[in-house]
Amino acid sequence: LADHEIARQDGGIAQRILDRASRLAQRDGIIPTITAWRTRIPLLLLGLSLIALLGGFGIALTVLGDGSRPVNVIWALGGLLGIHFLSLLLWAAGFWLGGRDSPGIFGHIWLWLSTHLFARQQITTALISLLNRHGLMRWWLGAITHGLWLLMLLGALIGLLITLAVRQYGFIWETTILPAEFFVQFIQIIGWLPGQLGFAIPDTQHIHSGGTGIPATEAARVAWASWLVGGVVVYGILLRLLLWMVCFGIYKIRCNRIQLDLSLPGYIKLVQRLSPTSERIGVTDIAPSSLPHAHVAQTHVVGNHTAVLVGLELRADWPWPPALPAGVSSGGIIDTREQRHRSLKQLAASPPARLLIACDPRLTPDRGSLELIAELSQYAGSCRVWLLSPPSGENPVRRGHWLESLQAIGMGSSEVFESQQQALIWLGGGNA
Repeated sequence: LADHEIARQDGGIAQRILDRASRLAQRDGIIPTITAWRTRIPLLLLGLSLIALLGGFGIALTVLGDGSRPVNVIWALGGLLGIHFLSLLLWAAGFWLGGRDSPGIFGHIWLWLSTHLFARQQITTALISLLNRHGLMRWWLGAITHGLWLLMLLGALIGLLITLAVRQYGFIWETTILPAEFFVQFIQIIGWLPGQLGFAIPDTQHIHSGGTGIPATEAARVAWASWLVGGVVVYGILLRLLLWMVCFGIYKIRCNRIQLDLSLPGYIKLVQRLSPTSERIGVTDIAPSSLPHAHVAQTHVVGNHTAVLVGLELRADWPWPPALPAGVSSGGIIDTREQRHRSLKQLAASPPARLLIACDPRLTPDRGSLELIAELSQYAGSCRVWLLSPPSGENPVRRGHWLESLQAIGMGSSEVFESQQQALIWLGGGNA
């Protein structure tokens, strides 16, 4: 890859690193691999979602039975929500005590499948490393875990509603050592929150009847069914929906804030290689009270009549060098510290009579560039600056900054060209 071309692109160093990574991925054929991975992962998630839905549906059928025997409401509620609450407690304990490596039951399944099914591509491993580094792993896996549990509970709700609609069930509760009032209070406490959403709660008479084995009336059966469905909706579905929204929302918000940590060792060399000249060879010391002035107020005596054109930090979109007049040579583009030293050495060994420095007005005129222009002018009989016109034809907003900055180092408007024709006429020895 041409890192020097990427260094001239707009945007910060982080964007240049991302552009370089994109080019490397294109060159090494990683983009098709990522595309295939992104196609398969949703299919994996879809498969797990279908399993969760069908699993919840099957649990509901198992809990209610075929209708030949009364349904023990305590066992039914425990069968529908027991594993859900147990997994929730384990997830919460792992979340607070186990840190980012506590994905939950479905999170473990997801990690195992996504890692082993696509292990050779190593994309999942890289994604996990990225999420761990930015503290997103717990929220990502939390969203997956709660989302799949939500689908399982939805499947259970669908199974409940269908089964209760096509079969007639009786509901009872049984105990040997607990008093009846315990179940009365338990059922009313459990049903209070669903009752706020409109679900029915069996009254005291219905609850006592359920414990004596007396055949339930139609009103009692409806109340028990509503109580059971309300418990699944409120303590299962709504709870998991809330947790999914929290995890997914935090995950998305933090994803949007992810930035490259340029202090990591792997990025340090890239920062140096992909920084433009103004950052790479520019000034890192404290700004002086005044900049050095270019030697344009007088003509320096030189021993030849040569003319040289050099470019300063030019991007790859410039058609460079342009067609030069006879007797004019190109000094290339000064883009790195080494190129700067080499150009100064060549000019010192053979100072030209005329030196034209071409600058990109789309870049900011930093102190390092201005000092270089002033230093280059010392090795020429006459020195001028040419502000190029961008190939795309836009009007750079920094052109005015260039004119002001060049004036600050002693180059007035007569020493700055904005027309290619005038610049090359002067460089060829004519009067522009």
